[in-house]
Amino acid sequence: MIYLTVCIYLYYVFNVMAQGAIAFLFIVFMPICGITTSKALCTAHYSDLIFETYGCIFVGIAMDASSLSERLAMIVIRFVGGNLRTLQILLTICAAVTSILFESPFMAAFWMKVAQAVISEYGKAGILTLDSEEETYERQAKPYPSWPVIGIYLTICYSANLGAMMSPFQNPNSIIYTIFNIFMKKSPQGFMLVFVLPMILGLIVVALWINIIFLGLFGGNVKDQVKAAAGEGDAMKKAMSDKKDTMGAWSIHSILVLVLIICTMILLLARRPLFIQGWDDQIHLANCGASIAVILICVLCFAVPANYIFCRYYVCRQPDKPGTTPSLVGWKAVNTNTPWAHIFMLTAGHGFAVGLRDSKLLQLIQETLVRNGPGIGNCFIIGTSLGTFFSILAPATALARITLLSMFKTGALLRTGIGSVAIPYAASLHNQFLLPCSNAANTIISGWGNIRPFQYLIGGIVPAVATMLFIAAFVKVFGEDGFPGYLEVSDDDFKYTYKP
Repeated sequence: MIYLTVCIYLYYVFNVMAQGAIAFLFIVFMPICGITTSKALCTAHYSDLIFETYGCIFVGIAMDASSLSERLAMIVIRFVGGNLRTLQILLTICAAVTSILFESPFMAAFWMKVAQAVISEYGKAGILTLDSEEETYERQAKPYPSWPVIGIYLTICYSANLGAMMSPFQNPNSIIYTIFNIFMKKSPQGFMLVFVLPMILGLIVVALWINIIFLGLFGGNVKDQVKAAAGEGDAMKKAMSDKKDTMGAWSIHSILVLVLIICTMILLLARRPLFIQGWDDQIHLANCGASIAVILICVLCFAVPANYIFCRYYVCRQPDKPGTTPSLVGWKAVNTNTPWAHIFMLTAGHGFAVGLRDSKLLQLIQETLVRNGPGIGNCFIIGTSLGTFFSILAPATALARITLLSMFKTGALLRTGIGSVAIPYAASLHNQFLLPCSNAANTIISGWGNIRPFQYLIGGIVPAVATMLFIAAFVKVFGEDGFPGYLEVSDDDFKYTYKP
């Protein structure tokens, strides 16, 4: 399992072969090597998170098809002009705040489409070089973006990841909160407080690091380009005003897509908050994931007409011109603009989580920890390091579902003083900065932005380490007497509290 993992992710980071082919290596070799079964792998590959990712991408494509992203981009440019650093700050705040309330992949897709439209306007105005001159891995492939463009895109996914840390509405947080509640006896408000300062400090680190690496904060050609773009602010605002006059009033197409997006946000918000009973809590026969709400809206995007032609025989309004009735988004546009290979690589992360469990590698790590009996300081280091490392290779949702119960048992067995790996491990699962396959938000932005894995490593290494240290520090601060100690909790008690 270790050998397969090293080979696959080295191929992935160094672009040794096509990403779509790399994504299927786990599903081919794990059964052959006797690690796990094809049934377990295939079940993991069709998880709720994967369908949520598809849904978020389809909604983003509907934004482009309806020109909604362009209209929102005009509003953004009226605020920021041509200043990339102001744009970065605005996107940081918007992506982080909205990801607290709604699913981070959905909000990352939304803000990514707005950012792409803004960047496209900058390119048309000639104030920013959009594409790198580097030759692409595959011939006639989409060109790689320039470094300032990468910096803007990475800002969105990192901010969405940080906002998700303190959200009571996110997918893995209900499981993580259960661990905190068992050990720390904290309310949902207390659980959020553990992450408030790490989130704020993490956002500051992300903004500063991306400014240094991608926006040329300390000099160079990139700094000159960013400074020149900022000087064209008034011209950009005038151009957007002229474009608004050219585009005219909002079309029914744009309005309908925006209404469906707002409906999706409401459904996601009310699904299963920790504070009150949500609509999913009222359904006792099965658990409904976030994909239910997102896919529902996608179905409507394919079903609802984009104009009034369909009702020309039922209302007095005469259509502009007779003809067919297109839907809000067509399958041809979806098929062309969906980053299939990136999504397949996200499913490979689920395959890694299954292999981690079925190969007994996770059990080996746990037994080693129990046998060595590390103290309190080492437990914090080990827990946060394991959580951060695993979240590089697999999404937090899969890791929380597959590994967290086992890590809880390990924490209960480690009775060296008041040390435990369970809480720092659970808290650090949100350090999903270092690869596109680390979570759905990274996958979506990497696919649409054509950002390569090594660029994620460059952009995410400092935020990941900093956030890991912040989380470890504040988990200790907000614990009872520095850390909660141990409670006698049986498996039955845990199963009663734990809701998968």
